[in-house]
Amino acid sequence: MLVAEYVVSSTILHNTMRANPAAELSHEAQYWTQSGKIRFFFWMSGVKHDPFETAVAVDPTVTNLHWLDTVESQHLYRVDFTAVGRNMSTFPMWADDDAILLDAQATEGEWRIRMRLPDRATLSKYRDTYINHDCSFALLALYQETAGSDLLEASLSSSQREVLLTAYEAGYFEIPRQISQRELGSQLGMASQSVSEQLRRAIVALIESTLERQ
Repeated sequence: MLVAEYVVSSTILHNTMRANPAAELSHEAQYWTQSGKIRFFFWMSGVKHDPFETAVAVDPTVTNLHWLDTVESQHLYRVDFTAVGRNMSTFPMWADDDAILLDAQATEGEWRIRMRLPDRATLSKYRDTYINHDCSFALLALYQETAGSDLLEASLSSSQREVLLTAYEAGYFEIPRQISQRELGSQLGMASQSVSEQLRRAIVALIESTLERQ
């Protein structure tokens, strides 16, 4: 399979991010509800929740905003896609296409996405979906999954590699730890919750690339 890394803009929560340019969003989960809605869970940091929630309330791509939790400076929300949001999303095609979302982060109005896809034709179909709904699309990288180190390289995003390597070099995995999660976040310029999430995803990706594939 292929691993594609690309950037899309003018898509889900675009107006919200334009109104809150310092906001950083991180995909947590995405599901179909029993009533056929697309439910989207994400973390938000970088701005206060009041102006962010005000912008979400009038964003044409989502509805039914609910705050779920706050961990340090990160807020966990869920929303449902509107018809507008659903039309510009590739999510309804994932199951039939054997597509797997690996990572999705949004800053400055753009979503940086990593997906595992079966072939280039599927990538082209997703690109066309975005473009046909006036969303920009820019391919950043395309990896062919192979055995060994190439597979490990493909399984980690650039941000995951940076966080994992920095944590290792700073002694985060030593006993006792040489640096706390909060200190590691300060060194990386990230919230502690973001560090935790990136480390978790990086470790899961490494396990999937080694133990489960042998």
